[in-house]
Amino acid sequence: MRHVNRANAELAIETLLVADSLFRAQDIETRRKYVRLVESVREQNGKVHIFSSMHVSGEQLAQLTGCAAILRFPMPDLDDEPMDDEEQAEHN
Repeated sequence: MRHVNRANAELAIETLLVADSLFRAQDIETRRKYVRLVESVREQNGKVHIFSSMHVSGEQLAQLTGCAAILRFPMPDLDDEPMDDEEQAEHN
């Protein structure tokens, strides 16, 4: 999610891919976070595709992070940022 947020802040997102399960999260703040992200991308003339968790494409997206983006331009330094504790736990 951190990479997608950074790309959004840099106005780099051309297409946002989101699993619909993120909008049904138990945590209300999590839902609001994704709604704000979708609205922000649309305001920047980006496209948003929401994938159903009942379809294989939505299942696969949800298995990754549930959120991905196709960028307007390359951001090579995006992977250079250190991982936070939550991301460290996901990798282990």
